Amino acid sequence: MANLKCEYPNGCMLDLWAKVIKSKYIERQARILDINFCIPADQVGGKISSVEHVMAKVLDKTEEFQFNSVKIYIDYVIIMTVAVGIEFQVVTLGDIYEQVIDLQEFDPPLSSQEFKEDVQQSEIILTNWNFVCDIKGNCEDPFNPCFMTSPVSGTCLSLQVYVDIIDKLGKMHDVLVYGELDPETNC
Repeated sequence: MANLKCEYPNGCMLDLWAKVIKSKYIERQARILDINFCIPADQVGGKISSVEHVMAKVLDKTEEFQFNSVKIYIDYVIIMTVAVGIEFQVVTLGDIYEQVIDLQEFDPPLSSQEFKEDVQQSEIILTNWNFVCDIKGNCEDPFNPCFMTSPVSGTCLSLQVYVDIIDKLGKMHDVLVYGELDPETNC
């Protein structure tokens, strides 16, 4: 090991600007969408025989700090590849999910005073997307869940969307680290 050139504390200080997490909220597999909807046959070229692939694209995720809670907004689009006969079509469905999270639901729970003094920023993380999609039949069938909303020629789909929601509340702090780097170590 080479001789280290630094003596504490002169010249050995690393000044970092870091987000310190005060509290976080985690909800596993939150159901953000549960819908029955009709895809008209003329939109995709016929009746849908299967749903091949489903994914989500998040357009925006924001928060609104309230007095004793945090309100989150998730603006997203569901993109589905569906089979119509021997052809594939793309179907999109947009939605905005809203949820109010009480300060007591965070870990550790926050008082209004702590929230006011110790929280300046938040970060919403969305992971582990899951989709449950089922073909319910013809939209014009009176016993179908889509009949009341859209009794047209088409395919009725049932879709549930689940996602893990993590919301981290924190504040930027100046962090000082004292130490030395070994000159023989590749960083």
